[in-house]
Amino acid sequence: MSTSTGGRGAFRAAIGLSLRADRRATVLTLLMFGLRPTLVTLLMYLVKLIIDGSVAGDTTAVTAAVVALVLTAALWSGTIASSIELSVRMIEATAAAVDRQVMTLVSRLPGVAHLDDPEVRDNLEILEQERVYLSEGADAFSLVLGASIRAAVTAVLLSLVDPWMLAIAVLAIPALLTSRWAQRRRIAAVAAGAADARLGRHLYAIGTAPSAGKELRLFGVVPELRRRLADAAGAADRRVVRAMAGNLLLTGLGALVFAAGYAAGLVLVMWRFVDGSVSLGDVVLALGLVTSISMQVNDLVQSLGFLQQTVASARRLRWLEDYVRAAVADVPTGGPAAPERLDAGITLSGVGFRYPGADRWALRHVDLRLPAGSTVAVVGGNGAGKSTLIKLLAGLYRPAEGRITVDGTDLAAIAPQAWRARVSAAFQDFFRLEFTVGVGVGVGDLDRMADPSAVAGAVDRGGATEVVAGLPEGLATRLGRSYPDGVDLSGGQWQRLALARSGMRPAPCLLVLDEPTASIDPIAEEAVLRRYLAAARLAAEQANGITLFASHRLSTARTADVVVVVEDGAIVEIGHHDTLLARPGGRYAEMYRRQHRAYA
Repeated sequence: MSTSTGGRGAFRAAIGLSLRADRRATVLTLLMFGLRPTLVTLLMYLVKLIIDGSVAGDTTAVTAAVVALVLTAALWSGTIASSIELSVRMIEATAAAVDRQVMTLVSRLPGVAHLDDPEVRDNLEILEQERVYLSEGADAFSLVLGASIRAAVTAVLLSLVDPWMLAIAVLAIPALLTSRWAQRRRIAAVAAGAADARLGRHLYAIGTAPSAGKELRLFGVVPELRRRLADAAGAADRRVVRAMAGNLLLTGLGALVFAAGYAAGLVLVMWRFVDGSVSLGDVVLALGLVTSISMQVNDLVQSLGFLQQTVASARRLRWLEDYVRAAVADVPTGGPAAPERLDAGITLSGVGFRYPGADRWALRHVDLRLPAGSTVAVVGGNGAGKSTLIKLLAGLYRPAEGRITVDGTDLAAIAPQAWRARVSAAFQDFFRLEFTVGVGVGVGDLDRMADPSAVAGAVDRGGATEVVAGLPEGLATRLGRSYPDGVDLSGGQWQRLALARSGMRPAPCLLVLDEPTASIDPIAEEAVLRRYLAAARLAAEQANGITLFASHRLSTARTADVVVVVEDGAIVEIGHHDTLLARPGGRYAEMYRRQHRAYA
């Protein structure tokens, strides 16, 4: 991972997250945690004054010091609860802000191909793992600030006892430097293990998902899943453990140097007391301060280490911001408008596409013309390239070579959002939106989401009327296990709602259906798809649009104007169903007859 953001910029960005999330709580936390630690040092100094005043018989000085001590102690104890409450509020607000920012950045990516990039996935994985460092970064800074102010006050008081005592603070520097070096090694180890950690999270998600529970238990896969999870998590952990093991010697040496100075400081102050150079109060103060330095250094090392992790995570977030900015800048913002109505159609010329990091082309040398107003069936085996072709046409992917034109205009010149507004779709890997039924369907057209008649019409076209009628509150029923009263649906019922969602846009220029009935039972599958295609053809007339569908049920291809046969990332046949069926030795004819015999 590379980034143009330096440590200072990343640090400011991390603190800026908390300031934007809740400025009041962040500022007050910085003040409270920045100043409160100094009160402990002040208490030690007041104890010194009380001792010296008592030895000297100065009642006035003792009384004043006792009153000041009581007030300081009350201030210290009285602000504990409020400072913690402010800190928690700041952390919670920052965590929510981080989630929103990452989601916003991902949603701004102009195509889903970016989410197939291993570097993007690894960075998102690490951001998910290290979210705590971003949400608690300002909290860690407030602790560092407090420790630094307290250290400065401690140094001043020690110098008043004996200037040589300042050497103890200087001897703490090696411990701080070795801790920083150790954190850098750990950060590098976490980055190196991101892919293994991502695999481990995937296996964990499978092992705990209710939807996977049946197969895991039926096939006895759980032990194997646990083994693979242990291997993936172990591979990631071993990198971190090796880094930490390598850090122990150097950090131990740094601690040893400080411990030697700590012991020397105690000997020095006792020796000065014996020769009468310092008072009893000075001895008590020095002993308290020197003892507290050990805890201060430990706290400072931990807080600086956490803050260093925060800066690393902020750099990663800034990398994602830069990546998104570059990706957005690479697509047109002006250019020609997306057509409201197709005249000629869509043409692919020499189109090729390869997924990020893949050696194999998903599609190559594709030449295809889709006439306006036509219904097109795309058929082929699993992995042939059907879904990739559909996503290219929908503008979710951009060709790696060649071009796609819409009525003669290069699709790459049209702003992606403008073209997608003229496209609707239903995918085989549809998303189960845990909203109310009406909202889950209505989001297919945000402008008409609140229109009950539009939603009801889409539900009817998607063959989901019976599904909605069987729910306790109809369109107002909340779906999914996120709600205590949420209703879960079968796979086929969820897919009918996804099909209904794709029917919300009244007149798309392109409607793409990628195995839209794969989860619907075979008896109803063909009837649902035929009915939907008939309704889609009527809706498409307004925009003279193209309806393109991929279905494993080849009998539905008979209703298409054009059948496109895809195999190994290439188009091997194009034509009408009857024409292709009559072609001797044709690939489509072979597929169709084989499936016909299987269903007969």
